[in-house]
Amino acid sequence: FWLKRSSGVSPCPATSVAPAMLRLSVKRLGLRPARPLLATVAGHGQRMRKQSFGYGDHAPPDAPGFGGEHQQYPPETVGNTVKYISENMTNPPKYKEIIEGIGYPGQKNSHGGLCTLGRIYYGPGRYDYGRPKMPKGWVANFLYPLWEFGHIFFVADRWLAWRALRHILAITICFIPMNIHMHWNARMMEDYKKTHEW
Repeated sequence: FWLKRSSGVSPCPATSVAPAMLRLSVKRLGLRPARPLLATVAGHGQRMRKQSFGYGDHAPPDAPGFGGEHQQYPPETVGNTVKYISENMTNPPKYKEIIEGIGYPGQKNSHGGLCTLGRIYYGPGRYDYGRPKMPKGWVANFLYPLWEFGHIFFVADRWLAWRALRHILAITICFIPMNIHMHWNARMMEDYKKTHEW
């Protein structure tokens, strides 16, 4: 009876019922306790992490990209270059990196502008922990963006390279049948033109 106007015509539900329903939803969700919900987000007894995500330790001793000064900024001496290449190229991908790179249902994400994927390793000793140290030479400073991309993609967060490889392989697998079908259609059209007027 409260939905009817004085003229006796029922109003549109979107103009009369929706605001009342929204008010009830705001009241219901406004009184909800948030602490128990936040405790269950981490899942499986894990603590909530603020700077890294994924399962397992966020700064294991054999994590890539952690170490001395040669891991902090582009190497400027031959000794630092040898240390940087020898440590990083002989550190095989971990199981955790491969699983996070391939992805799985319910995988956590991180806040980001261009990319909502966070760090699975983070802590003291990583190049971007705190304020990144900049190299002292002009050439190293000029080439810093290239070094940082390579360092993130192939050293510190190598699981991003696994994710890119996953996309490349999946796109290739999906593209090959479509490309074959396209060439079949082109040949069929050529055969059709030979026997029919165009």
